[in-house]
Amino acid sequence: MIVSASRRTDIPAFHSEWFINRLRAGYAMVRNPVSRNVVHRVDLSRSNVDCIVFLTKNPMPMENRLGEVSRMGHMYLFQVTLTPYGRDIEPNVPFKADVNDCCVRIADRIGRDRMAWRYDPVAYRPGMSLEYHRRKFTMLCGEASKWTDRCIFSFLDLYGKLGSDFPLCPPSRAEGMEFVRMAARVADDYGIVLSHCCGDAFGIEGVSGRACLDRETFRSLNIPYELSDNPLRDGCRCVRSIDIGDYDTCLHDCTYCYANRAHRGSRMARVYNPHSEMLYGTVSEDDVVVDVGGRDAYRIDDSSNFPNRR
Repeated sequence: MIVSASRRTDIPAFHSEWFINRLRAGYAMVRNPVSRNVVHRVDLSRSNVDCIVFLTKNPMPMENRLGEVSRMGHMYLFQVTLTPYGRDIEPNVPFKADVNDCCVRIADRIGRDRMAWRYDPVAYRPGMSLEYHRRKFTMLCGEASKWTDRCIFSFLDLYGKLGSDFPLCPPSRAEGMEFVRMAARVADDYGIVLSHCCGDAFGIEGVSGRACLDRETFRSLNIPYELSDNPLRDGCRCVRSIDIGDYDTCLHDCTYCYANRAHRGSRMARVYNPHSEMLYGTVSEDDVVVDVGGRDAYRIDDSSNFPNRR
């Protein structure tokens, strides 16, 4: 079983203590994002977990815990999002230079083949168009090439929560093609393989068809995987994984975020217990608890990983 930690929140940045406590306990309680009265008891024992994928904007709080994760025998990978945006868009993301330095240290420890960089999302607004992204993407390629050979990008998705007056916008198709051609050339200059999340990037040469959680990486590391027959969203080619996070529990408060319904008011700012079985909340008498592990874990419905996008 592959564990996603997490698409719904930033576990390494804000919940590393909770996560390590759940590994020690050997399980986590995860509320089904669709059927809210169903709680899954996810088996996190080493015999059941083939790999843990950390998805984060800030791996620094997890860094000092990786030794214990390794001593437990767990294999893990990192996907780290490094974008060019400032505090007006990503108000609580730490300085990108500090994040990059941490990634270099982790890559020195586990290898570049277990690290991937996300330039996600690509957003435009006045003063932030192709030339802006050319400068920033080139700079970040130079930094990220010190710790990874992969870059995954996607364009901003204006799903329902953002509203019609949202100040950022995705590039037009023509602008998107310009961006992809530019990014493919720059990435190639730095020896980085570029791939497009949930799309073919217009079939432009230099863009790989690899998924975010891609079979090539798992195959090269001898990690068992299964192909998904229930994609998270249109165009998703990721292998199956089980997500142990919960929505509205990330404190980065990025303006474009799909996983927090209300910015600057995340419920996690008010209630958080790192010793709880569940990342947020508790199991009630009315809940139906289902034990899951191995292939059974994929019964958890992840169809709402990207709420309100349709």
